[in-house]
Amino acid sequence: MSQLVKLEKRFEDVIEKLEFALSNKTVREEVSDSFNKKEEVSKLSYHNTKNLLNKIEHLEKAAKNDAEEIDKLVMKLKEILETEND
Repeated sequence: MSQLVKLEKRFEDVIEKLEFALSNKTVREEVSDSFNKKEEVSKLSYHNTKNLLNKIEHLEKAAKNDAEEIDKLVMKLKEILETEND
């Protein structure tokens, strides 16, 4: 009978260790998945930021070109008005 009790105790210990190992594996997988998702979001964020910076640079160049064109048109308008006043 005592051997049966010892065997049962060993079986319970093994079951506990197995449950513990499985729970640790699950936790590790969840942490790993969470880290991978954060890394993916970080990469997407970087690419989005870089894309936005490129668009801003393009808009700044376009605004500068527009400002130069407006300056040219204003100068031509001034010339026209000056010649009409003479």
